[in-house]
Amino acid sequence: MDCSIFCRTKLCFNAFFFLFIISSFTCLHVVFGTASEFDYGVHCNSVVHESKPVDEEFNIMPFPGRQNGYFSGGDKVLNNPPSRSYSPPESKTFLFETHHVYTTDADDVFMVEGNLIFQTSFYYEQSISSGSSYVISSSDSSDRGTLDFDFRGFWSRTTGKLCMVGSSYAYSKEGKLLHLAAVLKINNLRKSSTIRTLVTGTLDSLNSIGDPNHFEQISLLMFPQANYAYTMVSKQFSEGCPRGADVQPMSSLRLSQTRTICDMLGGSNAFELEYTGSCNSSKSCNPFGDGIGYLPSVISLSMIQCSNDRLSLRFLIEFRNDSYQGYYSSPNLNTSLIGEGSWDAKSNRLCIIACRIYDASSSLEKSHVGDCTTRLSLRFPAILSIRNTSTILGEIWSEKPRNEGGFFDRVEFRNTGRYGGGIQLQGLKYVYTEMDEVEKSCPKKNPKTKSIKGHYPDGYSGNLGFSMSIIKGSKGRIGWGSSDPLAVGDQQDQRFPSLIPSSSSKPKSSGVESNSSSGLLNISYKMSIMLRSSELDGGLNLVNESSNEYLETEIQISAEGVYDTATGSLCMVGCKHLRSGDKTFSSHSMDCEILVKINFPPLNSDRRSKIKGSIESTREEIDPLSFKPLQFSGRAYYRSWVAESIWRMDFEMIMLVISNTLAIIFVAFQIFHVRKHRGIGPLVSLLMLVILALGHLIPLVLNLEAMFIQDSERSVLIRGGTWLEMNEVIIRVVTMVAFLLQVRLLMLSWTARCYTEKKKTFWIAEKRGIYVCVPVYVIGAIIAFLVKSRQNVHLTWYYIDEIILGSSRAYAGLVLDAFLFPQIIFNMFQNLREPALSHFFYIGITLVRLVPHGYDLYRANSYADIDDSYIYGDHGADYYSTAWDFIIIVLGIFFAVIIHYQQRLGGRYFLPKRFQESVIDEEFPVDSEEQLPLRYST
Repeated sequence: MDCSIFCRTKLCFNAFFFLFIISSFTCLHVVFGTASEFDYGVHCNSVVHESKPVDEEFNIMPFPGRQNGYFSGGDKVLNNPPSRSYSPPESKTFLFETHHVYTTDADDVFMVEGNLIFQTSFYYEQSISSGSSYVISSSDSSDRGTLDFDFRGFWSRTTGKLCMVGSSYAYSKEGKLLHLAAVLKINNLRKSSTIRTLVTGTLDSLNSIGDPNHFEQISLLMFPQANYAYTMVSKQFSEGCPRGADVQPMSSLRLSQTRTICDMLGGSNAFELEYTGSCNSSKSCNPFGDGIGYLPSVISLSMIQCSNDRLSLRFLIEFRNDSYQGYYSSPNLNTSLIGEGSWDAKSNRLCIIACRIYDASSSLEKSHVGDCTTRLSLRFPAILSIRNTSTILGEIWSEKPRNEGGFFDRVEFRNTGRYGGGIQLQGLKYVYTEMDEVEKSCPKKNPKTKSIKGHYPDGYSGNLGFSMSIIKGSKGRIGWGSSDPLAVGDQQDQRFPSLIPSSSSKPKSSGVESNSSSGLLNISYKMSIMLRSSELDGGLNLVNESSNEYLETEIQISAEGVYDTATGSLCMVGCKHLRSGDKTFSSHSMDCEILVKINFPPLNSDRRSKIKGSIESTREEIDPLSFKPLQFSGRAYYRSWVAESIWRMDFEMIMLVISNTLAIIFVAFQIFHVRKHRGIGPLVSLLMLVILALGHLIPLVLNLEAMFIQDSERSVLIRGGTWLEMNEVIIRVVTMVAFLLQVRLLMLSWTARCYTEKKKTFWIAEKRGIYVCVPVYVIGAIIAFLVKSRQNVHLTWYYIDEIILGSSRAYAGLVLDAFLFPQIIFNMFQNLREPALSHFFYIGITLVRLVPHGYDLYRANSYADIDDSYIYGDHGADYYSTAWDFIIIVLGIFFAVIIHYQQRLGGRYFLPKRFQESVIDEEFPVDSEEQLPLRYST
């Protein structure tokens, strides 16, 4: 083995680093040097004549400094991934930034400088998740898109035309650097705009067609936002929403002056469309007819702009075939409407007039607005019930006569967000309507003893929400879900901010009344369950999904009933929305013959106790809506337990810092030990040192990934803000120091072995140790994977990678627990008796590895079992269970004892005497008395 590998690696790294710096400056010089290779007058004088700039002036452009838009084309330079079947290739977004505007010596001509940034679909998805599909939160344009052009040109306020030339660079699909030069031409940039105004344009390459830097034309489309006039709603809706459903104003909530309609619907909002039972794909109940190939199931309203008085706003209204907005890089303009709406304070609803966008499929430059006969209305219901748990209701209809082309039937829509979209409404009430049926299906139970009263969660404590981690049917485990209170008694549930306390929400005529003295409490729930389509049967199979076992179907159930605080039992009647194919029926078509039973564990029960329940149909088995019972279970996360978990997390943070700090100290002792006794370095197993170094490197890599991809459940449930983040930074720093010291120890031992006269003998022993250890590790990994796969045999194939990664990480922790194994094997082959390892090192590191397992034994019986919150003794990073904790502790102590006696009695002291001699054994050479290995002495 070549011992100069460290020197050569360092030299190569330095050479590569300087080469990278030089090449980077060269590339930047080439890219920015191309900016002066083209002339504005040649390409743009025919559009807007070049003029001499005079002074800088702001707020001149007829759109804000940051304007969003859409584009089509440019696949060669944008390196976009292949489009999916549900996302059209022209659905792409860009951002135009205006940096400077200067007046010129020509009237109504201004010089403009700005950037055109073509954004990736990932960035757009992040924008949606942050609450807005139009407002881009980042202020740094250097890393926001796949392509960023710097432009300079002139705009004519008279003609509304803008022409600019600029440059950028990109990489081709083959990885070649492209130097791009382009001319940007934009039309219709005028002083004012209406709903029919579209800003369109093109981006053309200045390179010839045969040039490698040439790209095809890119067409652009923007919705102007400056000086917009709400002309349509002011004329059409002066007296309310014409032909809208006749709804009493008192049945809808008013909006306060502090929370306007723009506050309620800012950003992007998705709603589920609900069709009547007579609607089918052959009949035109589709706003776009049958030509688009599907019946939309979701409508999305993305706010473009709000008026100054906060009473009117503009929307881009998109009709989609699924609810996963993150999959869309931008809306499909062919199935979208542009609309403007105004809040009607008399009828307490938002009235919207919408227009079609035509010719967006061929080239966005040719797009135009027409057919403004579509109407929408939207309101906030004042009363919720088991049949209506949505905080936003709306409808969409056509103003055309029924016998005219383009007419479609009235369609309802509602929000189905888990918490009502996070909307807070004053005066929202819940009315119980199925309590008579609850009394029949859920007879009262008198507890045998009153001593347990109060040991179960209180209805108002916020402990009744839970996730259903396992849902079992007649064919085994078939899904998962979540369940959250909607209303509790006559008060809001704290986890549902939309509901405001109101005494009128009490049932006025109910067989079962809320009675705190008797321990009975009225309660309402929203339940969402995901079931594998192939496992659905009976009434659950009405969705007509594919039998593909990998597809999942979401089923929404609203329920209301009685919770007994004395026994922790909850019995409810549930209603399920009926679906057929890709359509959801209106709220009048619901199956309300469903019984839901839930049992909560006591507050003082074992932390591993689970919430158990069932969902069953009360219909006859021959009824097509009947389905076989579903059993579910979920972990209870009581607030008191979570509070303990937060305290435990802080404690584990401190323990982890102490653990890594002790590891630093113990490694430092070994470094001093090696430097003090020069002959000791070659006697340390390099394989052991590599394992220890990787043990610190892997957490650093995983923590680096966690900085960008954080666990949402952990973040929402128990993430501790700045204090927790500061502790995480400290842990990363301490882990980095421990890793660097481990690398330093490895380099010292490697260098010492390279310069000893007996290096050949030591390398032979090292190789033989590797020949023994590696097969043991491989066989152990195979066994661990087989056991893990057998435990998860019910999982489908797309969980295999998760099983492999999870098993590998846990097994790596086990190998690290047995870090002394390579040193034991090395000592055996060398029959060493010298103290190669410092007592502080091997005993200290052993304790660092074993203490988490001892702590896990204590934690299992003292705290709530929330695996995602484990910081010290992470179950994903090692084998943790009662059996494994005991085995690893015994194994670690056993290895430490062997090392202790090997350094006293010899590497083969535990073998029969005939095996204690070896042909490798030779007298250890010494060059001086200083190099003599220190004999063990007491």
